Amino acid sequence: MYLPFIFLYAIGVVTRKSPTELTYFGLLFLVVVLIMKPKRSVFKKLGFLLGFEGLLFIMALFNPGKPLLETPFGPITHEGFHSFFMLLGKAFLSSGTAVVVTSSVGFSRILAEMEALRFPRILTLTLAFTYRYLDLFTDEATRMKRALDSRAFGVGRREYYRKLGSLIGEMFVRAYLRNGRIYWAMLARGFGEFPSLEEPRPNAKITMLALLALGGLLV
Repeated sequence: MYLPFIFLYAIGVVTRKSPTELTYFGLLFLVVVLIMKPKRSVFKKLGFLLGFEGLLFIMALFNPGKPLLETPFGPITHEGFHSFFMLLGKAFLSSGTAVVVTSSVGFSRILAEMEALRFPRILTLTLAFTYRYLDLFTDEATRMKRALDSRAFGVGRREYYRKLGSLIGEMFVRAYLRNGRIYWAMLARGFGEFPSLEEPRPNAKITMLALLALGGLLV
């Protein structure tokens, strides 16, 4: 029931039209955090997510309308503040809930529910391999960043960021090539089909949360 809950919750959040309606799902998000009891590292991810999405929607503050605050970039309007709050709230609540649930129960549990719900096999396999290759991507990024720091000691800030930009492009290429080598190694060792995942067991708590999300969607 974790995957249906995430879908119901996300649909309920994105269809809200006022901050009052969004408050219900904000309280439900706090209930999810209390029930799931995520690790401390998850809260760091949520903080990064909130900051990233805040920067993503910051231009909404300057939508045309009644001015509230003058800035060097233009006036922040009442309508802009409302739009910013709604966009940020919807994006953070939906994505934050998915992060908390997935981090708490494990991505394999989500994949198992996808199989139980008869999702297309190719979609399940694609997500499984993508999740697996994220570690490879992170490893390549760490190694290349360490190499850059050791070879760019004493260079100016502008030159350092120029090299960092080149590194980011190279990182995607190296991660892609390494993924290919791993896949060929799997085929050489007889890989045919991804093993069936464990059938998820019903959970009363997540069933209750799914019903609460459905209730908020219908109200």
